[in-house]
Amino acid sequence: MPNHRLAIPILSIFAMGAASAFEDTANLDRQVAVHLSANIGDAGGARAPIDTKLRLKRCPRSVRLSDTNNNAVLVSCPDLGWRIFVPVRRGQAATSSQSKRAEEFAVLRNQPLTLVVRRPSFSISYRVVAQKNGRIGDYIPVRSSRKSKLLMARVSNSGEVELAQ
Repeated sequence: MPNHRLAIPILSIFAMGAASAFEDTANLDRQVAVHLSANIGDAGGARAPIDTKLRLKRCPRSVRLSDTNNNAVLVSCPDLGWRIFVPVRRGQAATSSQSKRAEEFAVLRNQPLTLVVRRPSFSISYRVVAQKNGRIGDYIPVRSSRKSKLLMARVSNSGEVELAQ
């Protein structure tokens, strides 16, 4: 009987160790809020919390947060290769400071585009179709055919997108 009393605490320790193999999305939310200086749902903050169902392997070092443009923050772990885009809710101040050209959509939904992949030693381009409207600098989903998987690409010019790295 005493062995059973010890088994439960030991199993709970193993269970805690297994749970820590993944990143805590609530902690990632807090880091994004600090990075943006705004809470979730506030103007200038994340639109919504990061999905708690995501099972991102725990990053051996700290995660990297970077502004992709004015509509998303990139949260990534360079050591493991995972990355997620956290949509940002635009505030009144951010919209008023943008130029008129930035307010206009450079790419419209269902518009044929040229996707460019640039690397130091080569460049590839091919035709894709925009799945959302986008301004220059925005990340939008694109696909080459109805059956192909969605790719996230940054709008670089009117009618042109670059593959997100």
